[in-house]
Amino acid sequence: METVPGIVASVQDTVTDRKATKAEVLAKASAIRRLAINLGLQRVRVRGDGALVVRSEERGYRATNRLSSQAGELLGVYVHVITDDVPGAAGATEL
Repeated sequence: METVPGIVASVQDTVTDRKATKAEVLAKASAIRRLAINLGLQRVRVRGDGALVVRSEERGYRATNRLSSQAGELLGVYVHVITDDVPGAAGATEL
């Protein structure tokens, strides 16, 4: 199997990154809401495990992936983002 420099390390880093806690997300709530709004996402909420739940009118996951990336840069840890059309979104509270 041929390897590509940087690819394996990048994937491994992503898998082992620590996920943001609810307290970390809440500490930057207003900035995260602004990021979400700028990406066209609505109803930003947070679950007990720190995952963000958003409503997206856009097909696919481009905007949610961008929010995850941008929020991760802001917090310095991985931020999990899901849309509110899945069962895992139940119980999230407004951010």
